[in-house]
Amino acid sequence: FPLIYSYNVLSGVAPPTAREGLCGWLWAAMGTSVQDVNIHVGLDQAMLLEFANFGMKVAAMLGVPMICVLGPVNYFLGGDDKASHDHTWFSLGNVRSGSPLWWLYAFVVWGVVLTVQVSVYRAQQAFLDLRFEWLRALPTLRANTVLVEGIPDSSRSEKGLFKFFEDIVSGEGNVERAYIVKDTTFLAPMFTALEEAKANLHEAELIWAKAGGDDSRRPQLGFWPLHLLQPRVDSISFYQARIAALEKEVKEERQRLKKAAGQQGSDVNMSVGFVTFYERAEAELALRLDNLSHDSEEWRISTPPDPSDVQWADFTQDPEAERTRTLVGYSLVIGLYFAYMPLVVSMTHLAELIDMGPLQPYWKSIAPSVGLQFMVAFLPTFLLYIFKNFFTLKAATWAQRELQEWYFWFQLVYVVLATAIGQDLPTFLTTTVSDPESLLELFAQTLPECTHFFMSYIMITWFSSAALMIRPFNLLKFLVFRRLYSESEAREMAEPEDQDYYGLGARTTRFTIMFVIMLLYGTLSPLVNLMVFISFAFSRLFYGYLIPFAETKKPDLGGAFWVAQLRHVLVGLLLYCILMVGVLDQQAGSRGPVIIAAPSIVYVLWSMRRFSTKFTWEKLPFQDLMQQPDRAFQKSILFKVYIQPELED
Repeated sequence: FPLIYSYNVLSGVAPPTAREGLCGWLWAAMGTSVQDVNIHVGLDQAMLLEFANFGMKVAAMLGVPMICVLGPVNYFLGGDDKASHDHTWFSLGNVRSGSPLWWLYAFVVWGVVLTVQVSVYRAQQAFLDLRFEWLRALPTLRANTVLVEGIPDSSRSEKGLFKFFEDIVSGEGNVERAYIVKDTTFLAPMFTALEEAKANLHEAELIWAKAGGDDSRRPQLGFWPLHLLQPRVDSISFYQARIAALEKEVKEERQRLKKAAGQQGSDVNMSVGFVTFYERAEAELALRLDNLSHDSEEWRISTPPDPSDVQWADFTQDPEAERTRTLVGYSLVIGLYFAYMPLVVSMTHLAELIDMGPLQPYWKSIAPSVGLQFMVAFLPTFLLYIFKNFFTLKAATWAQRELQEWYFWFQLVYVVLATAIGQDLPTFLTTTVSDPESLLELFAQTLPECTHFFMSYIMITWFSSAALMIRPFNLLKFLVFRRLYSESEAREMAEPEDQDYYGLGARTTRFTIMFVIMLLYGTLSPLVNLMVFISFAFSRLFYGYLIPFAETKKPDLGGAFWVAQLRHVLVGLLLYCILMVGVLDQQAGSRGPVIIAAPSIVYVLWSMRRFSTKFTWEKLPFQDLMQQPDRAFQKSILFKVYIQPELED
């Protein structure tokens, strides 16, 4: 099924590394560089693959000395008798309390901290070149346009908005176009109904064509429960009449809105608009304007999303209702935090109760990991439902970015720190706030016992990554839809993959959590580093094929997900320092190793703050604006201008 597994090759938008044959996908994935993906797909997806490379690099840098040096040291010099009766002989669990080796591990903590911190900073510095190249290569429409929010009543018309920016940006004739978002409360449902009627008409015509075009077999339509009392009607005739009626209503409502929008102070005009300049430099200058009003809620200027990605309905909300919905949304997310732990624990125990017969010993060892994976997989769906219904996101890709942030903290709590938190999240939070030092002891007592659990968890991710190559849901939808529609139409209806679990927000979070697991447990059990290296290698291989060769191209934020991933890595590094200081405090038998390792917490906190100030990546440096990009990127622009689709003639 090449339309599902290699469509980008067929359409000519894939990198030139595609190969034919049974193992063609393997050579294509291995031969595709991050820069190839950047050119053909986008920077966000390219940096997802780069994070896999980054994970492998750090796993090798940490894992080689830990496996080749620390592992044998633990076994031969640890001094504990656990090696004779369990699997801790290679891990930190084989080092007895009070052993001189704990002094060595105080310096190991600093080695891990410096290795990760330097790697993060170098990776971010390398990213800046790609980011600025991406900014220089933005399509002209998006590059020359700014999003304006909080437009005051005095300028709430397209003429008023146009004049305001003409006056405030130096020079004459700078503004090409100004557009104010319109209140389409009545028009939008009409337009949606019109599009649905057109789709239904097309489907009815296809059904009739499948029946051979016989008039006696024209599709019929009934309306439940009226079809029990009234005869069914001809579907094609019904939808043709409905389309004609809706087109007339839509045209009249468009004319009314356009007439009302030209009047100053009309309630049709919302407080959001788009201003397009003739030159890129003028748009960049406008982005840097602030303090345009004594009210900080007025004249908020930002970079707009891709025109094809704008969620216009979010711009037409009432401000008061928007604040209320946002408050309800945050309440639901917080409630989900506290309610999800009992569900996770219950599912984990339920998985253990399943009888697998002769495979029961093996199943019992992996059942908790399977149950945890199952429950965590549903979290993106719950979170996105809350975001889309209660938050103002303005673009679908921004919803993925919001998901990445919240999903990371959910995964950190319910996956990485689950044993430390137990089944009572409120008690854990209360104890942490009232007695922060207890966090060291809690981590030291609970997390080292979880290394075997996470080794099983990591192995399960290998199989889930491999399952991505099958694309089962896309294939199933394609097979169903092609029974009626053409193959090209069926393929469009089968794409994209589920954006809840397989979207960029959830994918980047799973990559980051795998990295954090390596940080927290790699020193406790050196083999974790090897297993995480294998996990990132599989991810790089499978995603290295799927993203550029099979999946549809998505709107791009230019690396925003990558920056969040590196920030989250530093959060994981902070937790690692807290864990190891706690372990040293419990096991070293003296204060010396703790005194050596404890300052690493302060150093990581400083590094986190420095990361936010050292790397300015959101906007293109002003002195670079006149530089021409070395090459043109292939970008998908669905609209020629920023305008609500229901208002397009």
